[in-house]
Amino acid sequence: MELASARQIAAQSPPLEARPHPWLRNATITAAGGTVFASLAPIVDQSVWTVPIAAVSGATAIGVGALGYRTKMRDVEVDRAIEQLSPQLGLAAPSRETIKASRWDMRGWPGRPGRLVIRYASAKLALDEHFIARINEVLSGQAWGEYRLQKHDARRRRIIFVPTRASDEKTVEEVASIARAKRTVLTLLGPTCKITKTEFDPETGELRALEASHEVGTKIAPSGYRNRIERTVSGLLPGRWRAKWELEKDTVRFEVRPNFKKNVWHPAPVLSDDNPLINYDSVKIPYGIDEDGHVMYWRPAVDPHMMLVGSSGTGKTVTAHTVLTEVTANGWIVWVVDGKGVEFLGFQDWPNVQIVAAQIAHQVAVIHRAWQVMEERYAAIIAGEAQETDFEPLVLFIDEFADFRGNLLNWYSMIKGKGDPTKPRTLQEVGSIARKGRTSRVHMVLGTQRPDAEYFGGDMRDNFRMRVSMGRLSPQGAQMMWESMSIGTSIPRGCRGRATTVNDANDAVEIQTYRTPDPRKVGPGDEGYELFEVLRPAVARHPRLLILDPEPDEVDIDKGDSEEVELRFHNYAMAPWGRAEDHPYSDPVAMRAKGRSRDSARGATPLEILGIYSKRLPRTKDLLDAAESAHARPALTVVPELLADDVVEDDGEGFSEPAASSPGDIQVGDLICVDEDTDHWAVVDSDPGPDEFDDDHYAITWRGDGDSEGVLSVPGDGEVSRRRALEFA
Repeated sequence: MELASARQIAAQSPPLEARPHPWLRNATITAAGGTVFASLAPIVDQSVWTVPIAAVSGATAIGVGALGYRTKMRDVEVDRAIEQLSPQLGLAAPSRETIKASRWDMRGWPGRPGRLVIRYASAKLALDEHFIARINEVLSGQAWGEYRLQKHDARRRRIIFVPTRASDEKTVEEVASIARAKRTVLTLLGPTCKITKTEFDPETGELRALEASHEVGTKIAPSGYRNRIERTVSGLLPGRWRAKWELEKDTVRFEVRPNFKKNVWHPAPVLSDDNPLINYDSVKIPYGIDEDGHVMYWRPAVDPHMMLVGSSGTGKTVTAHTVLTEVTANGWIVWVVDGKGVEFLGFQDWPNVQIVAAQIAHQVAVIHRAWQVMEERYAAIIAGEAQETDFEPLVLFIDEFADFRGNLLNWYSMIKGKGDPTKPRTLQEVGSIARKGRTSRVHMVLGTQRPDAEYFGGDMRDNFRMRVSMGRLSPQGAQMMWESMSIGTSIPRGCRGRATTVNDANDAVEIQTYRTPDPRKVGPGDEGYELFEVLRPAVARHPRLLILDPEPDEVDIDKGDSEEVELRFHNYAMAPWGRAEDHPYSDPVAMRAKGRSRDSARGATPLEILGIYSKRLPRTKDLLDAAESAHARPALTVVPELLADDVVEDDGEGFSEPAASSPGDIQVGDLICVDEDTDHWAVVDSDPGPDEFDDDHYAITWRGDGDSEGVLSVPGDGEVSRRRALEFA
């Protein structure tokens, strides 16, 4: 019988007539009889029995009343169960022949039946695979606790239930929620499913996990089907639930999903040894945690290079700062190519960071020298002059690779001379380090907004096995990053630092990356400033370096060279280096240490850069001082600023305009409207499939902002408002 039909019958069914329970009358009669006998005792010359008779009659009256009232309470509870169960049995009116309760447990008030016999009239009811599960849900929803099936006699149309525990400490609401959870799982996995284990929170007593076995392995093999089951369970039960499938064992565990923390501050580095020649093979760089609190690590000795992908504002640079501080804590050498020129300035004087290149000419020199170090080490190995274990590891950070590449090509077009290659060798050197860097212990951490095939060829991308995608990816970006159209496409927006990576089992997992403050932006008293005490290496093993002015080629007048020789690309790439302490006038850290006052901030307004004003604009303090000394002026009309709450964020950025679509055409990564009243849009995170509760409906799983998720059930001939990613629109 369908649940909707049962509810209709329940709404139309008359209640049972109340049973007569003369417990008060019986107690009164017993007390009155005792009083009469006690009063007659003196008449028959038995005065000694007056008090005992009165005491016994009073106690008997109390016992008769209590037992009678308990019987009434038990009958009321049984009648309530009969009324709730009758619709499931297809009865137009409830009948007390439906349930026989016996073997009552004397503990508690008014006790619980130790045996419930359910009788049903039609054998057709037993053909419904959910028939017994619905009966069990009704019985377990009473104040008696949980019950289990002991015997089902289909020939005699009789079902026997017994309690699952010797004692019941749960409330009616808790028991009903447990029964609902079991029924949901049994419904989704079919008649072969059996609940094998339940776990409860020791503090709250709420259901925390549920394990089941099944025989539908072939049916649930597609990941989209399993995802729909997981999302359905999460939608029907309180809280956010997840499923852990053991396909080889035909078992599944449903458990309450832990909540991600919005901020996870960078913990203190754990070091076994800060000698880079000793710790190389054992170094593992932590950069975030998954929802279970498991730490994610990058092991450079195993995966030599790391790729960070994410659009602006997702926390990509903060994650790079995390990796940098961990690498330097282990005593490794760090060189930085700062694509934007400002993201790593705060680490110019960080221990073991030898150089941060903010200018394109310096960035070319850093990459070339890193490539040269790699080649020199290869030559030393071939000549037998060194072994791999003799080399101190060098980590080259290249932030915003796409911006760097664009700046490089533009700059190269301006300095390219006669006979120079069409493209700068720098890009080839980056690819060479990606392929050969591991043996020479030269590693890269490369950050970019998109892993476009234009920038990363097949072999180039394959050498970055350690990957972290920050924020939500487009389906095309997910395909390039993870070779899947769905992985990483459902990360909630606004969750900065939320990312997708691979764990030790090589499974894609969602994580929250560590938050590491920027030394340039965080000062005393600011949030996170105290972390610098534990993150900053105590000892600087490697001196800071500078790139000096490049030297032009020698002039050969005899060959017709001009006395003025322009600097060429190779001059910048081979520019000399020196220790920062030996060149204080060229040291950007020393120059910044001289300080700049707030009044002389260059570029504080675009008008200065455009040359419209030759001097700085007046400060607010200057305007206030002038206002105090000025004559009265007419009042001004103040226009209020636009509040942050008034700014409407475009949910469809990067997507096409809304269009009606059939549910069968919905694809992973599409935006769909899950609530037209609130105009709530969410991203589809698995392929649509049949709805387990409605045969003619599609079930579409979605995930919205703020970690919200759910399932949208749409008729097969219905329509859904959809926005497609622009690259597929």
